[in-house]
Amino acid sequence: MSLKKKITAIGLLATVSLLSVSSMAKSINPKELKQTLSQKGDIEGIQELPVENLMLVKTKSGQTYFVSKNGRFVFQGQLIDTWFRRTIDELSEARNAHRVPLEKMGVKLDELATLSFGNQDIPKQATIFVDPNCGYCHALFNKIQQSPEKYNVDFVLTAMLGSQSLLESKRLNCAVDKSKAVIDLMNKTKLATEMREDCDAKAVQKAPIVMGLLEARGTPFLVREDGLTFNGLPSDFDAWLEME
Repeated sequence: MSLKKKITAIGLLATVSLLSVSSMAKSINPKELKQTLSQKGDIEGIQELPVENLMLVKTKSGQTYFVSKNGRFVFQGQLIDTWFRRTIDELSEARNAHRVPLEKMGVKLDELATLSFGNQDIPKQATIFVDPNCGYCHALFNKIQQSPEKYNVDFVLTAMLGSQSLLESKRLNCAVDKSKAVIDLMNKTKLATEMREDCDAKAVQKAPIVMGLLEARGTPFLVREDGLTFNGLPSDFDAWLEME
């Protein structure tokens, strides 16, 4: 499915036999929600969905409910993942819905402002959306620069923090020497001085669109090769790369 079609697909989520609910009420945790829904039957499990303020609840009797995060609204019906053309009505399916491999979404990294870092002799581990002026991004850069042989990641330049970030993203993307551009990105240096004459800003401008599709809330935004996503700086990046 093309990127344009996926943008359209976001609107199709309104056809999942559920009414979209926006609530300013305070969320309750799964344990409290489990007690609230006990009248529906013994609860087998609760799984948060990649839909704002919505969770899937499965009872031991086999019934499935979709519940607003504050526990006020309970929906019954069919939830369809239009990106992957599948119905979500099991806990395992709800967990897998958080995995969105970029390749299956039709996202092509060569159409984005992408810089590669690390050991190219090992399988690629993740694609990371970063802003050149993002503090948490630089904390992650500092972490992975300590052992570059352990990592193989792609950085997607994403100007989220204003005009200076946009200018720097364009400069890094247009650099002739990509190895110097990576160093500049990770260390706030200016080693890359020679620019490609045929370079434009389109690649940099596409990244926020992709982030919007993935419901990313800022940078860094990490997408593992199997599609597992993480918004922010993991407390243990190595553990996140290895987790099931």
